[in-house]
Amino acid sequence: MNDYMGLLALIVGAGLGGLIASWWWLRPLNAAKARVAKLEAAREALKQQNAQARKQVEQLHADVAELRHALGKIDAARAQELRVQAASRSLPDQGPFLGEAQAPSPAGDGFAQTQVFLPRAG
Repeated sequence: MNDYMGLLALIVGAGLGGLIASWWWLRPLNAAKARVAKLEAAREALKQQNAQARKQVEQLHADVAELRHALGKIDAARAQELRVQAASRSLPDQGPFLGEAQAPSPAGDGFAQTQVFLPRAG
Protein backbone atom coordinates (compact mmCIF):
# COMPACT_ATOMS: atom_id res chain seq x y z
CA MET A 1 0.00 0.00 0.00
CA ASN A 2 2.93 2.27 0.51
CA ASP A 3 3.69 2.02 -3.14
CA TYR A 4 0.18 3.15 -4.00
CA MET A 5 0.31 5.96 -1.48
CA GLY A 6 3.55 7.24 -2.91
CA LEU A 7 2.14 7.03 -6.42
CA LEU A 8 -1.05 8.74 -5.31
CA ALA A 9 0.93 11.47 -3.58
CA LEU A 10 2.98 11.92 -6.72
CA ILE A 11 -0.17 12.21 -8.88
CA VAL A 12 -1.87 14.63 -6.45
CA GLY A 13 1.34 16.67 -6.19
CA ALA A 14 1.66 16.81 -9.98
CA GLY A 15 -1.98 17.87 -10.29
CA LEU A 16 -1.61 20.51 -7.61
CA GLY A 17 1.62 21.71 -9.18
CA GLY A 18 -0.13 21.88 -12.56
CA LEU A 19 -2.95 23.94 -11.05
CA ILE A 20 -0.54 26.35 -9.41
CA ALA A 21 1.55 26.64 -12.58
CA SER A 22 -1.54 27.22 -14.76
CA TRP A 23 -2.83 29.86 -12.30
CA TRP A 24 0.63 31.44 -12.31
CA TRP A 25 0.78 31.63 -16.12
CA LEU A 26 -2.89 32.38 -16.78
CA ARG A 27 -2.86 35.60 -14.70
CA PRO A 28 -0.52 37.46 -17.10
CA LEU A 29 -2.18 35.81 -20.10
CA ASN A 30 -5.62 37.04 -19.00
CA ALA A 31 -4.21 40.51 -18.35
CA ALA A 32 -2.66 40.49 -21.83
CA LYS A 33 -6.00 39.40 -23.33
CA ALA A 34 -7.73 42.28 -21.55
CA ARG A 35 -5.13 44.75 -22.88
CA VAL A 36 -5.52 43.35 -26.39
CA ALA A 37 -9.31 43.71 -26.15
CA LYS A 38 -8.91 47.32 -24.99
CA LEU A 39 -6.50 48.07 -27.82
CA GLU A 40 -8.87 46.51 -30.37
CA ALA A 41 -11.77 48.60 -29.03
CA ALA A 42 -9.62 51.75 -29.17
CA ARG A 43 -8.51 50.90 -32.71
CA GLU A 44 -12.12 50.42 -33.80
CA ALA A 45 -13.13 53.74 -32.21
CA LEU A 46 -10.25 55.50 -33.99
CA LYS A 47 -11.27 53.85 -37.24
CA GLN A 48 -14.81 55.22 -36.85
CA GLN A 49 -13.50 58.69 -35.95
CA ASN A 50 -11.22 58.61 -38.98
CA ALA A 51 -14.13 57.72 -41.27
CA GLN A 52 -16.23 60.52 -39.76
CA ALA A 53 -13.37 63.00 -40.16
CA ARG A 54 -12.97 61.98 -43.82
CA LYS A 55 -16.67 62.58 -44.41
CA GLN A 56 -16.42 65.99 -42.77
CA VAL A 57 -13.41 66.89 -44.90
CA GLU A 58 -15.26 65.82 -48.06
CA GLN A 59 -18.25 67.95 -47.02
CA LEU A 60 -15.99 70.92 -46.32
CA HIS A 61 -14.33 70.52 -49.73
CA ALA A 62 -17.77 70.51 -51.37
CA ASP A 63 -18.78 73.61 -49.39
CA VAL A 64 -15.56 75.42 -50.36
CA ALA A 65 -16.08 74.53 -54.02
CA GLU A 66 -19.67 75.82 -53.86
CA LEU A 67 -18.56 79.05 -52.19
CA ARG A 68 -15.77 79.54 -54.73
CA HIS A 69 -18.28 79.06 -57.53
CA ALA A 70 -20.63 81.62 -55.96
CA LEU A 71 -17.73 84.00 -55.38
CA GLY A 72 -16.72 83.59 -59.02
CA LYS A 73 -20.24 84.59 -60.09
CA ILE A 74 -20.15 87.60 -57.78
CA ASP A 75 -16.70 88.60 -59.05
CA ALA A 76 -17.86 88.26 -62.66
CA ALA A 77 -20.92 90.42 -61.98
CA ARG A 78 -18.76 92.98 -60.18
CA ALA A 79 -16.27 93.04 -63.05
CA GLN A 80 -19.10 93.49 -65.56
CA GLU A 81 -20.50 96.35 -63.49
CA LEU A 82 -17.08 97.99 -63.36
CA ARG A 83 -16.70 97.62 -67.15
CA VAL A 84 -20.11 99.23 -67.68
CA GLN A 85 -19.24 102.08 -65.34
CA ALA A 86 -15.88 102.61 -67.05
CA ALA A 87 -17.53 102.57 -70.48
CA SER A 88 -20.21 105.02 -69.41
CA ARG A 89 -17.54 107.35 -67.99
CA SER A 90 -15.51 107.20 -71.20
CA LEU A 91 -18.47 108.14 -73.44
CA PRO A 92 -19.15 111.88 -73.80
CA ASP A 93 -22.49 113.10 -72.56
CA GLN A 94 -24.75 113.03 -75.63
CA GLY A 95 -27.76 114.36 -73.88
CA PRO A 96 -30.89 112.39 -73.16
CA PHE A 97 -31.34 109.02 -74.72
CA LEU A 98 -33.99 108.49 -77.37
CA GLY A 99 -36.45 107.15 -74.86
CA GLU A 100 -36.09 110.30 -72.80
CA ALA A 101 -36.07 112.81 -75.70
CA GLN A 102 -39.08 115.04 -76.02
CA ALA A 103 -41.18 114.85 -79.14
CA PRO A 104 -41.32 118.03 -81.25
CA SER A 105 -44.33 120.14 -80.50
CA PRO A 106 -46.93 120.31 -83.25
CA ALA A 107 -47.48 123.55 -85.14
CA GLY A 108 -50.45 125.75 -84.52
CA ASP A 109 -52.55 123.86 -87.04
CA GLY A 110 -51.96 120.51 -85.24
CA PHE A 111 -49.45 119.11 -87.74
CA ALA A 112 -45.71 118.73 -87.14
CA GLN A 113 -43.31 120.86 -89.18
CA THR A 114 -42.05 118.91 -92.20
CA GLN A 115 -39.62 119.76 -94.93
CA VAL A 116 -39.33 118.08 -98.25
CA PHE A 117 -35.87 117.91 -99.75
CA LEU A 118 -35.86 117.95 -103.50
CA PRO A 119 -32.81 117.17 -105.63
CA ARG A 120 -31.11 120.22 -107.12
CA ALA A 121 -31.28 120.74 -110.80
CA GLY A 122 -28.15 121.78 -112.36
